[in-house]
Amino acid sequence: MMEKYADFTAIGPGTGAGRFLRSFWQPVFASKRLAAGTAVPLRILGEDFTLYRGESGAAHVIGAVCAHRGLALSVGRIEGDCISCFYHGWTYDGDGQCIAQPAEPKSFAQRIKIPGYPTREYLGLIFVYFGEGEPPPFPHLDVFDGEGFIENRVSTRDWPFFAQLENSVDEVHFNFTHRESKFSTVGLNDEIPEISGKESEYGIERIARRGNQIRKSYILMPNCMYSLVYYNGKQWTEHLSWRVPVDDKTHTSFIADLVHKSGAEAEAYQAEHAQESARVRADEPAMSVVRRILAGELHIDDVPDRPDIVLIQDGVAMMGQGYSRNRSIDNLGATDHLVALLRNLWTREIRAIEAGRPPKQWCIPPDLVPTKGLPE
Repeated sequence: MMEKYADFTAIGPGTGAGRFLRSFWQPVFASKRLAAGTAVPLRILGEDFTLYRGESGAAHVIGAVCAHRGLALSVGRIEGDCISCFYHGWTYDGDGQCIAQPAEPKSFAQRIKIPGYPTREYLGLIFVYFGEGEPPPFPHLDVFDGEGFIENRVSTRDWPFFAQLENSVDEVHFNFTHRESKFSTVGLNDEIPEISGKESEYGIERIARRGNQIRKSYILMPNCMYSLVYYNGKQWTEHLSWRVPVDDKTHTSFIADLVHKSGAEAEAYQAEHAQESARVRADEPAMSVVRRILAGELHIDDVPDRPDIVLIQDGVAMMGQGYSRNRSIDNLGATDHLVALLRNLWTREIRAIEAGRPPKQWCIPPDLVPTKGLPE
């Protein structure tokens, strides 16, 4: 008998979930962390790659190792917009084509090619298309062209990406998991919301009703949440968060927030954020705190207030579910309406891919805008 849901957590090459994720542009790195003329190893979607930025400033993603004798290309040298292997100088362009073998008396470089992938930069992040054939149109949201600045946050989390994605459609957990957090200061914990929503051309419309206030946010298929969030205790921001698997058990969260401040206000905001980031670095790492809580050494309610308390709270809820569980035995209630919808849409798409049928062609309207749906 076929399982009720597809396997969402196995994301390696050839898996249904992996092929589905690879059919979209995925963020892989923060732009500001990759200087011109540098290369880094990249592990994403259960595979290893080389990410480098050429001297022109263009970012490229190619295979992990040199085709000659297997050395990691990330330790190589950038030459123009190409990368040269540290071992014997075999040189590759941004498409993975070998263009030079300086030590070979009769070069056969034209016969050597490693994988190369289309790459774009948007909202402070480097995106890559890992799928087959031509990439889909690159998504663009008009609101992010507006006044303000983009703030990026990138963090690797020790639980499967799909657990975090389910968490993104579950606004009821604010009232319990995040009872003591910034959410309680902006009305998201005032009452348990009535949850509804539907499949759309872009993914899922998420609606949370609190009295006569309606808060709308969106899942942009396959793995992006688009919402308004109250960040730093002082500012509503347009918020995009991609949950991209590193492997079957961990994922990286890539966030782009549009902060509607400029000039002196923006500088003050960024200075305050820098202070909070310094405090987080000085504290015990969030993942260490999560593990101690799950080991029974500490209770979540005894963790002092800290800037990353929401991450710790989510970590306890996500890691506490385990790495691979049978979702078919869950007893979903009325407030799990969108969790069930998300699982069903992913299952439908994965099984179509596995059966050789075309999945749905998702389309993100550029004028899509979320709402707070809370009293001013």
